Amino acid sequence: MPPGSPLPLISIVAPVFNEAASLPELVRRIAETVRSLQERYAFEILLVDDGSTDGSLEVAKTLVAGESRLRIIELRRNFGQTAALQAGLDAANGDILISMDSDLQHFPEDIPQLVAKLEEGYDLVCGWRHDRKEGVLRRWPSRAANLVIRRISHLDVQDFGTTFRAYRADLIRHMRLLGEQHRFVPALAEMVGARITEVKIRNIERPFGESSYGLGRTLGVLLDITFLFFSIRYLNRPLRAFGTIAMLLALLGVSIAAWLLGYSFLTGVATVREHSGWFILAAFLLLSSLQLMLVGILAEVLVRIYYRLGGSEAYVIRREWKATEAERVR
Repeated sequence: MPPGSPLPLISIVAPVFNEAASLPELVRRIAETVRSLQERYAFEILLVDDGSTDGSLEVAKTLVAGESRLRIIELRRNFGQTAALQAGLDAANGDILISMDSDLQHFPEDIPQLVAKLEEGYDLVCGWRHDRKEGVLRRWPSRAANLVIRRISHLDVQDFGTTFRAYRADLIRHMRLLGEQHRFVPALAEMVGARITEVKIRNIERPFGESSYGLGRTLGVLLDITFLFFSIRYLNRPLRAFGTIAMLLALLGVSIAAWLLGYSFLTGVATVREHSGWFILAAFLLLSSLQLMLVGILAEVLVRIYYRLGGSEAYVIRREWKATEAERVR
């Protein structure tokens, strides 16, 4: 940084839902950790209260008096972790953003290594809970989900589920998190051309409260993974997805109909009457194929309207180089 210029700002964002017991220690440990980086960075801490019912908001407000860098974002009700995380990222002013949980399963002491890795030129640094301490019912489904997401996204990231990550602010502007997409951030970042890596972080059983995660969320995760697959492969060309399925159904329907016609011609049997079930199946497949093809065409039209009206772009610019900047790099 040139002498006299303001320090880059790092925003630490932590969604909060019924974490009253852990907040004082969380803020204290973050403040102690960032002291080693204060010569190079300025800091702000954002706690996003996601409709807590245990007094977390009141506890957070009391902490503001002792920590001037602390900001409290209060949501009107419980919107979920992804929405709270997005609210914090939107409210953050930092050049670098760090997201983490507020239940102390993430160690604030690992923040410097995330920042150090980001300084190497990466756009996103993900935490990797390489030695997870949760029970088998948490570890195994998570391991299976990570494997599936890795195959879909072609990303060599071991842990998609953790929210302990460091981002460059310009990357966040190209990403919107909806539903339960906080676990898919690396895949979404890869879609806009981010440079991604991960570092090992420590992990413990949560010291306060109870986890809201369990096997009951498995179905939701599977549906989210299905949407992720569609987003990565076909978001800007949906007709390819619907059209492929439609063609397969049409091929199967035509094959059954051709077999019925050939069988009737060779044997003289009235196949529509004698094999009515197969005839109905062939008709159903052909009608389903037509319906899927029409849905694909409609989706294709909607996508083109979306891009044309400025809802988004089909590309992402990392930066613009000018002659003076290019000469400075040389």
